[in-house]
Amino acid sequence: MSTPSTPATTAHIVAIRRQGEIEGYQLRINGGGAGLSKFFAARKLGGADKALRAARRLARELGLPKTRKRGGSESGRLLSTSRTPAAGVRFEWTPFALRTVLYVVATWRDRAGHPCSTRFSVDRHGAEAALDLAIERRTCCGAPTPDRTALLRALRKVLRSGPPPR
Repeated sequence: MSTPSTPATTAHIVAIRRQGEIEGYQLRINGGGAGLSKFFAARKLGGADKALRAARRLARELGLPKTRKRGGSESGRLLSTSRTPAAGVRFEWTPFALRTVLYVVATWRDRAGHPCSTRFSVDRHGAEAALDLAIERRTCCGAPTPDRTALLRALRKVLRSGPPPR
């Protein structure tokens, strides 16, 4: 394994399994790639525990940042691709046979980590009520409360622009 030319920003150790049995561990620097990963075979080093210790030892010797647990990003964060000013609430035009209807969609993860969502029709509930129902459903599951004013402003903008052409 060669030392990376750019400083390592991330390093992690991945268990390599075949048919449920650990064959070894791979140390990956900056996502891995040619010259940026090293495999530690469990069979060659005398077991999976020894292979993991060897991978951790090399990471320490190279001065790599400590590995973090999975899911290190903040739950409920606003993604860079989001089109709304709050995480977990979006607006969706759904085409039907006669017309296209706007929905306010709320998404969250339950206690087991499974993704959940629900949607409220702006035609049925009205813009403010649909937004309030979506916010209520999302926050009752422990998600942070979004900025209602900013969301309402964005919802009105989407309503003014109308549905996308078919």
